[in-house]
Amino acid sequence: MRLLGLDPGLRRTGWGVIDASGNRLSYVADGVIAVADDQPLAERLAALYRALGEMLERYAPDAAAVEETFVNKNPSSTLRLGLARGVVLLAPAARGIAVHEYAANRIKKSVVGVGHAEKAQVGMMVRRLLPGCLAASADAADALAVAICHAHHSASQSRLHPALSPSPQPSPRRGEGVRSDRSDAAKRKTTDAETARARQLRGNGTDVERLLWSKLRDHRFESLKFRRQEPILGYTVDFVCHERALIIELDGGQHTIREASDERRTRVLERAGFRVLRFWNNDVIENISGVLEIIRAESLSPPGRGQGEGAARR
Repeated sequence: MRLLGLDPGLRRTGWGVIDASGNRLSYVADGVIAVADDQPLAERLAALYRALGEMLERYAPDAAAVEETFVNKNPSSTLRLGLARGVVLLAPAARGIAVHEYAANRIKKSVVGVGHAEKAQVGMMVRRLLPGCLAASADAADALAVAICHAHHSASQSRLHPALSPSPQPSPRRGEGVRSDRSDAAKRKTTDAETARARQLRGNGTDVERLLWSKLRDHRFESLKFRRQEPILGYTVDFVCHERALIIELDGGQHTIREASDERRTRVLERAGFRVLRFWNNDVIENISGVLEIIRAESLSPPGRGQGEGAARR
């Protein structure tokens, strides 16, 4: 589906378009509709409606999402914003496009993981979640955040109502992935030595590993089950979710001498059908909410991408 996010304003209305293929999101376009404030109110609203119509015709979204606005201390400003918001709601609805509304706190929580995040945090996470996104304007970044929020909400609704989504596959047995084309090497039984090493590492985890594990083992990721320090293909990966063929690895520092070895390890795991996310320890310590949102977004994506598409070095 193609989703449109809108951040309404009488002077500047941000918009952002993304594509959702299953639960995988990709950036399409963004921009701001600026209306001159030296015109009569009716003409400004008409100009906004026309500009929205042109954008809707160009990108043909399947659904639209609009940020809800709160009452301002200035009644006049609140009224004018309400009028602009009415136009923003009307433009897609008049073309038969379903329109959804989300509170600002909910949007920020979906994108950043914190309901009271600053605009700069929202913009940063939008650019990380949508590779190729520029979103130079804060208004456009906010609009893309609205679209991301709706994509996450739609994915959750599909899981809650199976009739709205493809028939689910049987749950994999413990230690097995869901991909039928997962390589035989990835399915091989681990040796006693590999199991002993994983057990040892599990008992000697770092503070950063324990911090991330405390978040992964709760239910913030749609009840997906992550396992810690698991032997796979002769390696011991930090965290793995077999349901989504997703591996999460932590690196100690950006100048580690193990970087080349880690890259080879990542390629081996990708060829076996896994997606690999890598984070520096500092990322987890300084921005755990952002790290969790990246993992959450990736865990919502269906397994089975081509080699290398799911890997990321954060």
